[in-house]
Amino acid sequence: MKRLLPLSALLATALLLGACGDEKSEAQATEQDTVLQYQSTPGSVSLAELAQELGYFENITLENVGQYTGGPESIQLVSIGEVDFGGAFNGAIVKSIAKGVPIESVISYYGSDQQTDAGLYVLESSDIDSAQDLIGKKIGMNTLGAHSEFFVTDYLRQGGLNEAQVKEA
Repeated sequence: MKRLLPLSALLATALLLGACGDEKSEAQATEQDTVLQYQSTPGSVSLAELAQELGYFENITLENVGQYTGGPESIQLVSIGEVDFGGAFNGAIVKSIAKGVPIESVISYYGSDQQTDAGLYVLESSDIDSAQDLIGKKIGMNTLGAHSEFFVTDYLRQGGLNEAQVKEA
C-alpha cells in the first residue's frame, strides 16, 4: 500500500498536467500566430519587410531569426518549420514541390515581368552596346542563382547570339 500511494499521486499529477497541456494546446490551436519568423537576405529588403515598414501589418510582427544564403536553404527551413516563410527562385520551388516538399508558393519572389525589370548596365563610356559586344567578355552579377544565369543567357539569345557565342560570352 505504501508503494501504491506515491504511484497514485504521480499518476494523478501526470493526468492533471496532461489535462492542462491539452487545454492550452486547444486554445493555441484556435489562436492565429501573429509572430512570423523568417530569415533575411544580406543587402536586400523583402516584400514582407517592406510591407511591415509601410504599415500593412497591424496585427503581425516579423521576427528575423538570421540570414540565409540561398533559395534551397530557405525552402528547407520552411519545410521543416524552422521559419514561417522564405524565398526562392520559382524554378526551385516547382522542383521542390514536384519532389514532395510540403511548401506552397504564395507570391512570386523575384523575376521580370511587364512591371518589374532586371537589367544589364555598363558605364556610359563603355563600348558595349549590344549582346554581340559581350562575346569574350566577363559579366559580373550582384546575385547568384539560376534566375540570374538564365536572364543573361536569354538576353544573349534574344540579341542574336548562337549557342557557341552564348558560351563565349
